Amino acid sequence: MKKCICILLSLIMLLSMTACSENIAGETTVIATAVPAETTAAAEAEGVYTVSNVDDFIAAIGPDREIRLEPGTYDLSTASTYAGETGNEWCFWDEVYDGYELVIQLTNNLTITGAGKGVTILSAGPRYAQVLRLNSCHNVSMTGFTAGHTKEPGACVGGVICLEYDRGVSIRDVGLYGCGVTGVSADNCTDLTVANSDIYECSYNGIQVLNSTGVNVVNCRLYDLGKNEEWEASEVFNLVSSSDVAISDCEIYGNLSQYLVRSSGVDEVVLKNNVFRDNWVKNTAFGTFGNFITLDGNTFEDCLIPQWFENGCGAVDPEGNTITEDMMNGLIAAETVPDGPKTTVTVTNADEFLAAIGPNTEIVIDAETIDFSTAKDYGGGPKKYYRWEDIYDGPALVIAGADNLTIRSKDGKTKNHTINAVPRYANVLTFVNCDNLVLSGITAGHTQEPGVCAGGVLMFQGCEFVSVDNCGLFGCGILGVQAEGCTGITLRSSDIYECSNGGVSMTDTTGITIEKCTFRDLGGNNLMLSGCSDVTVDGEPINGQNYNGR
Repeated sequence: MKKCICILLSLIMLLSMTACSENIAGETTVIATAVPAETTAAAEAEGVYTVSNVDDFIAAIGPDREIRLEPGTYDLSTASTYAGETGNEWCFWDEVYDGYELVIQLTNNLTITGAGKGVTILSAGPRYAQVLRLNSCHNVSMTGFTAGHTKEPGACVGGVICLEYDRGVSIRDVGLYGCGVTGVSADNCTDLTVANSDIYECSYNGIQVLNSTGVNVVNCRLYDLGKNEEWEASEVFNLVSSSDVAISDCEIYGNLSQYLVRSSGVDEVVLKNNVFRDNWVKNTAFGTFGNFITLDGNTFEDCLIPQWFENGCGAVDPEGNTITEDMMNGLIAAETVPDGPKTTVTVTNADEFLAAIGPNTEIVIDAETIDFSTAKDYGGGPKKYYRWEDIYDGPALVIAGADNLTIRSKDGKTKNHTINAVPRYANVLTFVNCDNLVLSGITAGHTQEPGVCAGGVLMFQGCEFVSVDNCGLFGCGILGVQAEGCTGITLRSSDIYECSNGGVSMTDTTGITIEKCTFRDLGGNNLMLSGCSDVTVDGEPINGQNYNGR
């Protein structure tokens, strides 16, 4: 009897001495599952808490201790204290748009250890919540678990691990996945290490560093970022107003993003001995604003990169020598600008057409219709030389980096071979960074009726030496041919008709030749040019800086 009374008194004293955070929901909530009083004293003496459920994990959070998470899934949104008071002064629930996120605060010398990646899993239900958020903590170690959201990829707005005003945080041997917009986000932090970890399938970026100093990312794998969203990721690494950032011995692969690294006002960024492979960059590899990046011993394999640097800044080597665009192009010339004899592939349907896309290839169409909407992977994940871009009303095919590619009909009879797209907002064919491109003897357009489309027929972006010969380009489709930032575009003996906004529109393109083409039943001008040069139409020079005419 005395033993029972002592235990009861110990529990009461423990609860009374524990300061509670403000109750966000305005309710009084009692912890349903806490660390048993019999074991609390022993655990505090040793500083080690072994837990197997969410409530015990929350109750164990505090300074000068190690929390060992046994194998299993810990869904934080199932805690008995969820949305109420945690009963623990070292953590609280903070409200977000669609629920609550757990915040660990003012805690020093805390270690959270799981049984291993994929064995111990921390998760959160609300898509606006960070899975784990630390605020004003010092000397915190997290290792041996996987963390992410329970929602499907593409549905989240919150990140995975969020650090605010923390010092000396170590994240090692963890897996951080999307759904989650960012794997690790650090704001106003000092001495952060992320090592031996996997960050994957996040929708916005892998690691974000804001107003922080002393950040070391080593031997990590960042992959498949931006590939489960309607749009690509912004960047793999986002660095803003920070200093002393080092990224080394990492593998960065299979990402679809605007940038690999984007930095602004960062003092000393070093990328050393990293491997970049199979990344599709839509804007710039290294977008730097007001700072240079030091590149040392990195390798690039099979990456699609339209340009390396922008904004007048760029990169230097370890000795401080400037690294130019041409020098970087030389690093991956063999992978991204292949050149050699063409392989001829005859195709009869959309699946065969897609499988044939690649450099040094002649695709011969032996079919009346190639309808991309019938393809097995229609709207699926990106391949090496093409991907589906999710437009307002359906997927659009984008072919990128396929140099020395020819697409032609088997017999040259234009009207007998049609490539079409169903979505009215999609271009039928978009080519990005494709050089030495030939389209001949085919018809292309939309299956929708004229007047209801918002996509064009052919779009060329950043391409060099393009020939469109003996083709029929029709509406529904707002424009027959569009070109942006290209060099050497030739349109010859082609029929452009029934497009709602006009025939040909080109911007910032040089070397345009149009010969023996027919423009009919268009809803706008035959030819619209802006910022173009070296333009001839049927042998007559045209001022391409600002031209709209029939």
